[in-house]
Amino acid sequence: MDNLFVDDLGKRFRIGTAPDKPFRPSQWLNVLRRRKPDEPKAEEPADGVRDLWALRNVSFRVQPGTVLGVIGANGAGKSTLMKVLARVTLPSEGRVVGVGRLVSLLELGAGFDPDLSARENIFLNAAINGVPRADVERRFDAIVEFAEVEQFLSTSLKHFSTGMYLRLAFSVAVNLEPRILIADEILAVGDAGFQERCLQRVQADAQQGLTVLFVSHDMEAIVKVCNRVIWLDKGKVVKDGLPEDVVADYQRTMWAHADAARSERGSLSNEIAELMSVRLLSNTLQEIGVPPTDESFFIRVRFRTFQRRVRTRCAVDFYAKRVLLFRVSEVQKKEHMGDETYEAAVRVPASLLAETNYSLTVSITVENVKGREYTLVSYNALSFLAYRSKAVDDGPKDEQAGLLAPKFDWKYYRLRNAPHA
Repeated sequence: MDNLFVDDLGKRFRIGTAPDKPFRPSQWLNVLRRRKPDEPKAEEPADGVRDLWALRNVSFRVQPGTVLGVIGANGAGKSTLMKVLARVTLPSEGRVVGVGRLVSLLELGAGFDPDLSARENIFLNAAINGVPRADVERRFDAIVEFAEVEQFLSTSLKHFSTGMYLRLAFSVAVNLEPRILIADEILAVGDAGFQERCLQRVQADAQQGLTVLFVSHDMEAIVKVCNRVIWLDKGKVVKDGLPEDVVADYQRTMWAHADAARSERGSLSNEIAELMSVRLLSNTLQEIGVPPTDESFFIRVRFRTFQRRVRTRCAVDFYAKRVLLFRVSEVQKKEHMGDETYEAAVRVPASLLAETNYSLTVSITVENVKGREYTLVSYNALSFLAYRSKAVDDGPKDEQAGLLAPKFDWKYYRLRNAPHA
């Protein structure tokens, strides 16, 4: 028996330049009426306004015990789908039928009050999800043990690191005994050990009948934990099937599109060299999905040269909210001797990035023995959410006001007998 049924789902947004008008309470009735199937279609949008369908004709069924991965490029409709399923937003058409308690982890901190203690927030979040206090008290020790916050139950959440915040949120969610768990990219936050515990817990609960919908750009995690994957593109389902098959087709298509759309500016390979992969490494050189803001980490570029005496220079562009923040580039080209595979790694210092989403575009300038240059480019090679990992006793979070959050040293000097400024 299915415990999640999605039928012909659609979500429409209206965008444009129509003048702002007050939205009268009586208009809510018209909105509800337009959603009835027997009502005539709404009038055409006003001048300057157009419809954007974030989802259209999305249908699927999920059986208990399924760990369903949802993948797709930015803007494909993944987050919109999760918000509709989590009842954060209403669909414009179609329907969703779920059986049993649904708990969502769509945004870090959602359902928590930073001014309340961890203990108070456990009961608050459970109440929001409709769980009686008596049930929470019965599960309280298990929640605290998994979150590893025993020593900080009386501490306000505003003093928690991002990793601690996530551990508590995830622990509360899975210990509320949901039938359906929805997790967006948020599960990519945290150290490698905690991510492994999360994935193991998800797999164990799935064997007991839990249905999980997991959205991520980390294809390795998708293949590892999911037993089914849906690929969304422009709001529609492109493919639905086994993780290895769907992820392989998705990656081939994304790389092919990048080559075709930007062939004049660069590609991933030519007769001289090939850009093979881009990965994040911790400061202990372990592969990670997302980096902490308060520790240094590495960006590793793996490439191969096919000719002798090829010279290369690597560069990494950091983007946030589609804004180029800065470029890190090698000063001089490095010479390589022949048909070999190489790795170049650049260290990103601690306390540079903010707690936000970043994407990386990686390029390699390749020069052959005749002095002719080519450019290999991987656009949006990586997307990740940087997070703060330090423990609660390191003090409250700094107020973030930008896309970068570098820490600078301040010094004070006392000026004796100085005139007033």
